[in-house]
Amino acid sequence: MTNETIYYYEIADHWLSPLINGDYTGLEDGEETTLHDFLGGLPKHFHYKSPLVGIWDVLDEEGSFAVDEVSGLHANCFKCSLTFI
Repeated sequence: MTNETIYYYEIADHWLSPLINGDYTGLEDGEETTLHDFLGGLPKHFHYKSPLVGIWDVLDEEGSFAVDEVSGLHANCFKCSLTFI
């Protein structure tokens, strides 16, 4: 039996590097705050008193034009999963 919890999001391509690699260098002024606000609103998962690790994964290779769930704007987005293990 697995104890992982998975959430799915449509994420614009320019957010993928900071989410997956922790590399914020490509973000413009104010975008880091937008991303931190989004992350702060995500569900929290704990095992006893320790937070569980959230792992981002991109589920499609080409992406599509959709509403980005980080900014609420239309963009080239990829279906991503956030798995807490």
